Amino acid sequence: MLKRAPSYRTLELELIEWQERELFEYFVVVSLKKKPSKNTYLPEVTYQFPKLERPTKQMREAEERLKAIPQFCFPDAKDWLPVSEYNSETFSFMLTGEDGSRRFGYCRRLLPNGKGPRLPEVYCVISRLGCFDLFSKILDEVERRRGISAALVYPFMRSLMESPFPAPGKTIKVKTFLPGAGNEVKS
Repeated sequence: MLKRAPSYRTLELELIEWQERELFEYFVVVSLKKKPSKNTYLPEVTYQFPKLERPTKQMREAEERLKAIPQFCFPDAKDWLPVSEYNSETFSFMLTGEDGSRRFGYCRRLLPNGKGPRLPEVYCVISRLGCFDLFSKILDEVERRRGISAALVYPFMRSLMESPFPAPGKTIKVKTFLPGAGNEVKS
């Protein structure tokens, strides 16, 4: 008679799985674009990292998720008018797939640099992880870099995505460059 081996997980196996996980799946910027012939706006993704390139089933599912994100970033799109001042705000939402899988959207709505009335944009991180405090800190850094130059945001997010996922209770260390500060290690 064959006996079935006990199936249990070791802490080591769980740690390896945690380390293989990515901190986030996508980083998008959502902006408001004026509807033709109307005085209202529609939200749309104006930047996406990483780009979806291979047409696999997973990529098609990801594309479907990405289509929903602008509406969650600007559920009030029809109410917006250009403004000269705006205090940034942080919020989150949850996307639930047909299979019950969950993705969290962590967002920072802010006014881009410039003079005169303009529309806000939303920086949004999509992750499987429910960690509002962590992503709020990441968005603080995104906003700080965005205040200097939008070009400083993307290398930071790339560096963050390439960082190994920390074990529970450990920190993430990200090496980045910031003009005037040189190379930085963020924890």
